[in-house]
Amino acid sequence: MLEKINLLNLNEKELGELVVSLGMKKFYGKQIFNWLHKKIVRDLNDITNLSLKDRELLSEKAYIPLFNLLKHQVSKIDKTEKFLFQLEDGNTIETVLLRYKDKRNTLCISSQVGCPVKCLFCATGQGGFVRNLNVSEIINQVYTVERRLVKQGTNLNNIVFMGMGEPLLNLSNVSKALEILSNENGINISKRKITISTCGIVPSIEKILLEKIPIELAISLHSAINDKRDQLIPVNKKYPLEDLHTVLQEYQRQTKRRITFEYILINNFNVSENDANALADFVHDFDHVVNIIPCNPVEGTDLERPSDKKIDRFVNFLETVRKVNVTIRREKGTDIDGACGQLRQKTPKKTVTK
Repeated sequence: MLEKINLLNLNEKELGELVVSLGMKKFYGKQIFNWLHKKIVRDLNDITNLSLKDRELLSEKAYIPLFNLLKHQVSKIDKTEKFLFQLEDGNTIETVLLRYKDKRNTLCISSQVGCPVKCLFCATGQGGFVRNLNVSEIINQVYTVERRLVKQGTNLNNIVFMGMGEPLLNLSNVSKALEILSNENGINISKRKITISTCGIVPSIEKILLEKIPIELAISLHSAINDKRDQLIPVNKKYPLEDLHTVLQEYQRQTKRRITFEYILINNFNVSENDANALADFVHDFDHVVNIIPCNPVEGTDLERPSDKKIDRFVNFLETVRKVNVTIRREKGTDIDGACGQLRQKTPKKTVTK
């Protein structure tokens, strides 16, 4: 028996090819794409402009995948929401909805089950790497939350690939998901509103440039001293700061886009004046913003958040002495382990809803 086709893995062109292969008119592909990605239907029978015969034929050959929502938590501090989703094969991922006072809604989504990079400060890598997410699993995080928001009279405004996994190690699926999410016949989220956070996979950034994939980059830097960054991000040994700097210069030359550098402040590790100078020297070659992130507690590590005095001193030195464009990320969702570095794969228990 042939396996059914996962419709959310198909872009608009592929949907057109599918309906033609089933004997339908080609323009049905565009209509189905609209139902799947703009109206976000979850049942093929809801595609009412297809005849009953065509819907039955499509149902025989294809399906719309669903997520099981195992757990939903809401922060008592700032209303951040965290979703634990179970995938078709039983693996789980976490997705975080960040709500802001100006009514903006930003969704932090995952790109892998687990993570192979194993950054020292991140809970995700502690559980090891399982696999890449497919296209439907990436976009279904968006659609599942968007459907909930629409019922509340609001929408998603921004998407950030800052959840579980290293997005540039799953570039083909992430790129295709971007194409679908930004399609004007679908949910139509501007590519300028989608940011990918990466620890700096140099060959993937080179591929982005070669294929002219429109991506906003945020670089998980965390130290501009190779020896220290090696400890925090082991992949730095393979793609050291010098190589990262070179490819980012080419990225900015070609795209003219500002680069965000993320810098987790860890007590007694990367908060000295020497660390600040190294950081400033690295970023001054770019149109940049440095996003300072005070370290969050992560089970299994002894990394500590610096005191407010140390944080202020570090930021003030960057701003006033080195003229770095810097912001401090006010962490959201720490009480539900939904903040930066706190996401991890969970063991499935009981299904709550769909």
